[in-house]
Amino acid sequence: MSIEERLAKLVNLPVFDKLRVLQPQFGEKLQAVQCDIEKEGFGLDQHTLNTLHDEVNVFFHCAATLRFNEELRLAFQVNTLAIRSVLKLCSKMKDLNALVHVSTAYSFCERKDIGEEVYETGWNYDQVKSSVSWMDDDMLKKITPDLLRKRPNTYILTKALGEELLVTEGRGLPICIVRPSIIGATYQDPMPGWCTTMNGATGVLVAYGKGLINVLPAHCEKYLDLIPVDFVVNGTIAAGWKIAQSSKSCLNQADTIPGCSGILLNENKEHSTASLEDVDHRKTVPIYNIVSSKLNPISFRRINKMIASVYNDYPLDNAFSSPAVSLISNKYMHQMLQFLTQYVPALFIDLALTILGRKPKLVRLSKKCTQSIEVLEHFLTHQWNWNVDSVVQLQNELSPEDRKTFHFDVRALDWKYYIQSYAKGTRKYLLKEDESGYPAARQHIRRLRIIGYCMQLAVFMISWRLFVPRTGIAKNLWQFVMSMAYKLVKSFQISSTLHSKSFFAKAIFS
Repeated sequence: MSIEERLAKLVNLPVFDKLRVLQPQFGEKLQAVQCDIEKEGFGLDQHTLNTLHDEVNVFFHCAATLRFNEELRLAFQVNTLAIRSVLKLCSKMKDLNALVHVSTAYSFCERKDIGEEVYETGWNYDQVKSSVSWMDDDMLKKITPDLLRKRPNTYILTKALGEELLVTEGRGLPICIVRPSIIGATYQDPMPGWCTTMNGATGVLVAYGKGLINVLPAHCEKYLDLIPVDFVVNGTIAAGWKIAQSSKSCLNQADTIPGCSGILLNENKEHSTASLEDVDHRKTVPIYNIVSSKLNPISFRRINKMIASVYNDYPLDNAFSSPAVSLISNKYMHQMLQFLTQYVPALFIDLALTILGRKPKLVRLSKKCTQSIEVLEHFLTHQWNWNVDSVVQLQNELSPEDRKTFHFDVRALDWKYYIQSYAKGTRKYLLKEDESGYPAARQHIRRLRIIGYCMQLAVFMISWRLFVPRTGIAKNLWQFVMSMAYKLVKSFQISSTLHSKSFFAKAIFS
């Protein structure tokens, strides 16, 4: 699509329905610029550059590749190298008040305690750039584990390198960094539960509701750091306002306000203070860790119960099994149960579909879910302690009206309401399933649950028969259970299938 078509499609999304009522022509205020984030300088033409230099006051840098396991060359180009182009572009803006860079709360997740500063990555940016430039893909793939060290993936490494590049080469610009944790659907603004992508937590939630996952690698008592996307957006806007206010104050009172020596000194403005070399820019750049676990934590146990409850009350259409997930902290136990509860049933269902002449799909979907969870496993099995002092201070500095309009106080987040809105939002906005289908979906879940109980009973009986030693006690217990089951079946008047001389009766009672 052309940039005009992409902008028109964006403006027509239901998420802007509320704004459309207030300002029907709001789309006319937006101007799209054609660029390529993978190219140095973004491939911008001179006319566009001149416009940006003359007219931009606030710059939000949110572009990134969100694939956690992206190959290093592309991840480095988009998440790190692009920041140098951003800095070059912003340094020539005549009246830049704020440059807000959106990073991730996990950029330095090799540390347990993450403060409001940019830590050293341990790698020289220019050396990494040089290696990426001359090495072929095979060589890069081989050295990637060594470059990652304790980091889980290339996304985290390149985002950390991007932050380091920002503070080392962005001196003099009005910079701040926003670090959100795992971003989920909207909480309230402009509508509850809005989500549009299967990335991250949303994909896992949909797989949960569809019954594609039965076990998850997580510790019951550890916290899931989920943050609504509208909180992130509001916090990012507030951070932009704060850095703009600070930069203006520093311009007017550079000699009297402590800490102003590291703010707003681009190449088009004269240096008004002493040498910048004495300033530790890593600690003076404002950092906002927008996370939930510090101020309003929720354990995996609680959130798992909430999700199961919501998807049972408001199930998704055509689920493959009833929505229920066990949290397993042991890696090997998780892998074993994943194989038994996900892959084995998927294999049998695919076999049945093949016999019926239909295309098998359960094994493929199970593999896809497994790959997605493996990417997120590091963030589900570890816990961090973030410093959020700057976020709390920023909230306190907003006026009561702005605090309400740009709401991002996680202390006011109602987790039960949010999880319900989130789960219902995946059905309505992402999967486009009609809400009138809830009765049929609930009946489908009840049938699946009955089938599941029957299958568990069958597996138990077969396992007992095959693996329990034939001791007298075990044999007597087996015969007692089978006699009770036989009486139960007989009460439903289908005992003819289990006639005492039939093959099944002999197999059970022999």
